[in-house]
Amino acid sequence: MPDQPMPASGGANNPRNNPRNHRKPVRRHDGAAPSAAGAAAAGGVPPTPDAARVAPGQDAAAQEAAARAAYEQYAAATAQPHPAAPAQTHPSGPVPPQYGSRYQQQGGYAGYAQSAAGNPRVMPAHKVGAPAAPYADFDRYKKKGNKKKAGIISLVLVALLLVGGGVGAYLYLNPPTFNVTVNGMTRTVNQGTTTADIVADGVVSPKAGNLVAVDGEVLEEGSGTPFGGTVNGNEITDTNMALHKGDTVQIVDGSDITEDYDTETVETAPGQAELGQGAIHVYIPGEAGQTEKRTGKVSGKTVEEVVKPVQNNVYLQYDANPGDEKVVALTFDDGPWATTSELLDVLKEYDVKATFFTIGEQIADQPNTMKQMAEAGHQIATHSWDHAAGSGRGVDMTRMSTEEQIAEVQKGQQAITDATGQEASKVFRSPGGNYHDEIIWTLQPYVTAEIGWNVDTEDWRRPGVDAIVQRIESVKSGDIVLMHDGGGPRTQTIEALKIALPYLKEQGFKFVTIDELMAYDDVKAIAQSLEEGQQAQ
Repeated sequence: MPDQPMPASGGANNPRNNPRNHRKPVRRHDGAAPSAAGAAAAGGVPPTPDAARVAPGQDAAAQEAAARAAYEQYAAATAQPHPAAPAQTHPSGPVPPQYGSRYQQQGGYAGYAQSAAGNPRVMPAHKVGAPAAPYADFDRYKKKGNKKKAGIISLVLVALLLVGGGVGAYLYLNPPTFNVTVNGMTRTVNQGTTTADIVADGVVSPKAGNLVAVDGEVLEEGSGTPFGGTVNGNEITDTNMALHKGDTVQIVDGSDITEDYDTETVETAPGQAELGQGAIHVYIPGEAGQTEKRTGKVSGKTVEEVVKPVQNNVYLQYDANPGDEKVVALTFDDGPWATTSELLDVLKEYDVKATFFTIGEQIADQPNTMKQMAEAGHQIATHSWDHAAGSGRGVDMTRMSTEEQIAEVQKGQQAITDATGQEASKVFRSPGGNYHDEIIWTLQPYVTAEIGWNVDTEDWRRPGVDAIVQRIESVKSGDIVLMHDGGGPRTQTIEALKIALPYLKEQGFKFVTIDELMAYDDVKAIAQSLEEGQQAQ
């Protein structure tokens, strides 16, 4: 189809150029008196198109200007004064009220809204001082799809940043190539390189160890470990462990490997040793040693190796060493006796603890005395069953048979338990102090120590009170004092104690039992020192 011609912008069909099709509402505000140009229209008749007609040949802009001027004349001529708006004056004459003068005079929009409250076309007034912000509800016009798209884009960007940061951190910590120090030299290696790779690549050339027999003879050269060394100071235990950036590697020659072998363990029974000198004779139990016998599966050779040294049974003799303390142990043999109860009263008066070595067959005759002794906290041990009567001739158990020796000890201990209800002490004093040779090892399973003495008061001789006092007061710290509460009348011993005990207490001495005295020393350390001294000679 042929193109249809468009009407000219200045044609009569354009309302901007046709005053008949472009009317404005009649103003209701006061205005100035109609001008001379609008007098013809004072009767309210709008200007005719002929009034705005211009001379032929004028362009569209001129026609529009002419029409606008004609309409303004008509509007001025027909303006009506507002009943509530007083006429305004100006030096040059009355000023017609402007559109919105009532809005201004009645307190802004709020006042105007009140006056127009009955008009449903008027918007309700806002609170004075808080005018509604333009576009206050603008967000509801936004497209929600844009928010969703923006959120997805943000999440994608964050994810990309995290992934990028993780990749960067991984590459920083695990670069594809990095430097390590090998035997003092810097080397660039690939990710995953191991110490075995370092050796295989010829960076260092350690010498492998050998396969050796159980006796150390070389069976196969180079069949030991290929190399050894450290990584960052830690021994290499896995040659396939990957190296890391900055590691310090030290590669050394490999070590020898001993052939596989069969093992047989042989125990060595402990021997017997007598060491030292002193009033306390204590047993230190030994321990069996172990020797490992190895027979090589390749060489067939056999060697023996001590894996646990044997520790001999030791019979240690020593004197107590209580250090700076002043202590003494009082001991009484051959009781209980008729005067033992009186002796216990003296010890109680001076708050003294002692050790009683009793005769087993006499205990049954003094049941109350034995209970008094136990309740006072004294240590009660055996001095044999019958003081080595019979083959021991009443004084020497070493003359007795092995069975008799064991019976003397066991029966004496059982008598104490029966009388007191308490287990008897395992220390022992042999009659007459005769304790040597085979009896030492015969009685080891039954006693923990055989107790001698440092000071013998010889009170059994009844030398007089003064002689006994003199000997008691001669003690030194750590001494064991021998006295008797049985085997005869012991009134001299009791009277001597009444004099000597307060004296020794004034000198600062403390009275202890045998067990308490033995607790001051480390007998194993003493025995070890003596053994080392013997080996050095």
